Amino acid sequence: MKRLTGLLLGIVLVVGMAGLASAQSDSITLKVSCVVGLSVAIDKTEYNFGDVAPRTATISTEAIVVNNDSGGRTEDYTIYSSTYTAAWNLMDSDPGDSDEDLFSLRAMFKSTQPIETDFPAGSFLDTDTGTDQDMTETDFGTAGYSGDDVPADEARNIWFRLKTPGTTTTEAEQSLSVTITANTSGSF
Repeated sequence: MKRLTGLLLGIVLVVGMAGLASAQSDSITLKVSCVVGLSVAIDKTEYNFGDVAPRTATISTEAIVVNNDSGGRTEDYTIYSSTYTAAWNLMDSDPGDSDEDLFSLRAMFKSTQPIETDFPAGSFLDTDTGTDQDMTETDFGTAGYSGDDVPADEARNIWFRLKTPGTTTTEAEQSLSVTITANTSGSF
């Protein structure tokens, strides 16, 4: 009987030790990055204002759609006019009646076609700075409709206002390039 009690006590000790060994734990840290690149798409590759007289302001007549097509990222937009052709030069204010070959271009986000007075004071595209301009509500938008914090898969209508030179040395068609860039949300 003493042997049986000793054997049972030994089994209980072994089982107890095994129970202590199985109570150990460890942990792991899991990490993940959601990889979604910045992306913006403009629905047109070209817009033609047509024939416009000197000293005339004209507003685009159809919306140009700018879409956040990143597939899952909120973005901020910047705008830049980098090139233009022939003799005309872009200025950051409206040209006067005697300004030869100087023109202005303004841009704004609005759901419907704007009128002349809708364009914010800061909506002139400016090539003198050499940098992209932030498309804030103050400079390039309307209340709640700008290039700031644009949700994924959301589109914005952009409109342009062109003011032709007071006088011109050419009747040749002019072309200019406007670039809208998607940036990380919170960049301005």
